[in-house]
Amino acid sequence: MNILATLTRRRRRFYKSLQLGVAVSVLLSIASYLGYLEVIEAKALDFLMLLRGQQRSAEIVLIQIDDDAFEKLGERQPLPRSYIANLIELAARGGAKAIGVDIEFKVASDGAEDSRLLAAVESAADGGNSKVVPVFYVRPLKEDDQGMVFRRSQFFDARLWGIAGFANAPVDSDGLIRQVPLVLRGSDGKILPSLALAVAARYAGYDAASFDQALNGGGTINLTLPEWSRLDGKARADKSAMTIAADETWRINFAGGRGSFAALPSGPLAALAAANVPLAADNPFRGKIVLIGASFQESRDFYPTPHGLLSGLEIHANMIHTILTRSRIAPARQLFAFGLLLLFTVISSLLITLFSPTVVTILALAAIPLLLVPLSYLAFVYLGLWVDFVTPLLAIRWGALAAEYFEGRHVRKSLGQYVGMEVAKQIVEQDEQLTGSKQVVTVFFTDVRNFTTMCEGLAPEAVVLRMNELFAMMGKVIERHGGMIFDFIGDAVLAVFGAPKNNPKHAEAAAHSAVEILAGLDELNARWIKNDLAPLRIGIGLHTGEVVTGIVGTGERRKFDVTGDTVNTGSRVEGLNKDFGTAILATRETVAQLNGAFTLRRCGEVPVKGREKPVEVFEVTAAGANQVIGGAL
Repeated sequence: MNILATLTRRRRRFYKSLQLGVAVSVLLSIASYLGYLEVIEAKALDFLMLLRGQQRSAEIVLIQIDDDAFEKLGERQPLPRSYIANLIELAARGGAKAIGVDIEFKVASDGAEDSRLLAAVESAADGGNSKVVPVFYVRPLKEDDQGMVFRRSQFFDARLWGIAGFANAPVDSDGLIRQVPLVLRGSDGKILPSLALAVAARYAGYDAASFDQALNGGGTINLTLPEWSRLDGKARADKSAMTIAADETWRINFAGGRGSFAALPSGPLAALAAANVPLAADNPFRGKIVLIGASFQESRDFYPTPHGLLSGLEIHANMIHTILTRSRIAPARQLFAFGLLLLFTVISSLLITLFSPTVVTILALAAIPLLLVPLSYLAFVYLGLWVDFVTPLLAIRWGALAAEYFEGRHVRKSLGQYVGMEVAKQIVEQDEQLTGSKQVVTVFFTDVRNFTTMCEGLAPEAVVLRMNELFAMMGKVIERHGGMIFDFIGDAVLAVFGAPKNNPKHAEAAAHSAVEILAGLDELNARWIKNDLAPLRIGIGLHTGEVVTGIVGTGERRKFDVTGDTVNTGSRVEGLNKDFGTAILATRETVAQLNGAFTLRRCGEVPVKGREKPVEVFEVTAAGANQVIGGAL
């Protein structure tokens, strides 16, 4: 294939496809910006995470209060605070650097139990600062010019207000949790951190005062936090700066589903704590982040995520992992994404110009696993950049569909001038019936009387102009009654009623067309006579029978045609008008289907060239008279 020659020859298709592609790209970009493609894009991101597989974080350990522990506690809620205190003390003795507790301490319970918990929180300290980060919940209060303001729940004792964080996470439109706000604005004007950010700050060594200063120092939030490896979650030697904007929400870069973090059941650990058993120097808590929370079913602390149903504790662990690995999933900038979309538009326009839209769609589908997904995967895993491959695919497919529609419309319109819109539609859609099918139809032949004499003394352009006026009038009448003009043969016209579009009353439609065409010719003649032009007379022949319609011919010489003895007979019947001095003649086969809706005059049986038996013909003179002159049918 000579690509340049093909592009030059099909440049109209290229420009039209490019225009459509740009329009589709703009619409998709707007739809994406407004969030209408959010679910589709989120599913594509979920797919990339599944491709990457599970990642383990060696720096986070979960202590889960499971169903077995809950049963041994008498299935009482709220959970005994002395039990939670034992777990906190054990993690602290084991050398945990930060202890997040995903259990709400909103109201006071038994005095001794509350005191036991407060003592454990105070004793789990480093340099006088508690390692424990308790959780609270927030509720939307009002919206101002800067966004939503939230009210936080309270603790039963002010001594729990050291470093603490909220547990709330928004749910996407498809019901899954994929993102967590790092900070929110509180009703007292202060910034409220999420539990994940608060735990990460305590793990970095922040105390309550320094963390509050970092959050509420004005402007953006700047924190110096440890940084873990993206691949194995292990801590690196140095800390690095991280900047957070107010009301910033991060997509969770899930390490995986259940089992992504080391998890220990609380029952045996609580027994160790109660017995005050010494822990080895290399115990699983030393230098780690420890999260304590419920995983028993009645806690109802389970939420759907792209990796299945996870407990709230596991979701917090995944968010902490995302923060400390700096693996926030950042979508490509809008301008970059739009530029990428335009690039795909140009490529798809070139492909659509060179190949059919179906081939382009196949190429696009092949490009997903071979090109788009690998590029998106590499950008996601190593750069933390989310390059959407769904939107370009939609642009290619929608652009191909649009190009296919408009190209088909253009072809149908162009072909319709020659073969009729019905056939043009079938040709574009590659209807199998076009290969040839038998149908009972009524053929309609018309011819201009004394055409050669009329042409004498007139310029060719004048002759063509008059014939075009006549054919235009005839074409409108025939199309209005469901017929189709198959061919123009000099001054003659061949039309068919009942094919390719089926019409049970094709004979009546043909006869009505013949009567209306004669009336239309009278109007044209009146105008031509005023312009000193000789009037025209035509003859019309109608015959009903079986024909074969479809594409005939071989190689490059092919034609959509109607063939059969019925066509030949119709042509001969039209010629009989000269012998009888009539304008419309119809055979008995046609008249038998007119249901008495026309005035007919029997002209008798006439031998016709090419047929052994004579043909009985009738003159059709008017519609609606319901009578036969010259004998009964």
